[in-house]
Amino acid sequence: MKTFISLAVASSLTIFISPCAFAQAAAQGEGIVTLGGEVVDSACGLELVSVDQTIEMPPEPIGRIVRNARGEPHPFQLRLVNCSLTRPDPLRPGETLPDWQHLQVTFDGPTDRDGRSFAVFGGSQGVALHIVDSAGQESVPGERMAPAPLAEGDMTLHYTFRLVGNGLPMAVGAHSAAVRFKLEYF
Repeated sequence: MKTFISLAVASSLTIFISPCAFAQAAAQGEGIVTLGGEVVDSACGLELVSVDQTIEMPPEPIGRIVRNARGEPHPFQLRLVNCSLTRPDPLRPGETLPDWQHLQVTFDGPTDRDGRSFAVFGGSQGVALHIVDSAGQESVPGERMAPAPLAEGDMTLHYTFRLVGNGLPMAVGAHSAAVRFKLEYF
């Protein structure tokens, strides 16, 4: 049973460009493309290797999941770089807003186990994906995790994921999951 886990980012430092194209029939070879977007404030950058991660898990024996109700833990990290707690006020040059103090991470994706874990897709059956932070807090898909203190400079957020039984009969096979994450600063 091979597992591929993909993590994708929806960071708070994002430029959203949503193309809205419309054409005018009056003149051939002419037209208008309108791009709209939003730049949002962020305390940290996200190291490029943390943005899109593909993690391959070694095969997991079905007996281990049956005996322990969960598979082996697999660590992964989100590395924040160049964090600055100071927030310049865009409306008053030279002035600052209150400093950034905390961040919250939200993992999101298709759910399993009544919304408590992430769904996996493929040939296997009877398992879901579960994420826990370094303090043991479980991630619930779509819900913010507890706030963490924000520090100046670089930070590494440590997480572990593992397969857990979802109550369906187990069947061997390959599977994959896709999990998005969002970082919010306050």
